[in-house]
Amino acid sequence: MIRRFLLGAVLAAATALPAFAQCDTRFTLRNNSGAQVNEFYFGPSSNSSWGRDRLGENVLPHGRSVSYNPGGRGGAYDFKVVWASGETAELMRVNICEASEIIATRRGIEAR
Repeated sequence: MIRRFLLGAVLAAATALPAFAQCDTRFTLRNNSGAQVNEFYFGPSSNSSWGRDRLGENVLPHGRSVSYNPGGRGGAYDFKVVWASGETAELMRVNICEASEIIATRRGIEAR
């Protein structure tokens, strides 16, 4: 009887573990750079390509922001912005569970 109880408790704990790996992955891209952001890319650091431009046909003028909810598991994410001038900035291996803002600044991009 005790052995069955312990086995049940271990199985219950093991199935609950993936829930702890989940986190709030929502974040806001805020443009405080003084210039227009034309493109924005992000994804898990384990991906080798940037994928599609997350702004799509839109741009992000200075002083504006846009929110994203990538869903899924947390972990390390990479971010890239491309300004209207063609200059780029990258921010790598950001723990998306701990960052709620990605901020484009005059010096690059940062996470908070």
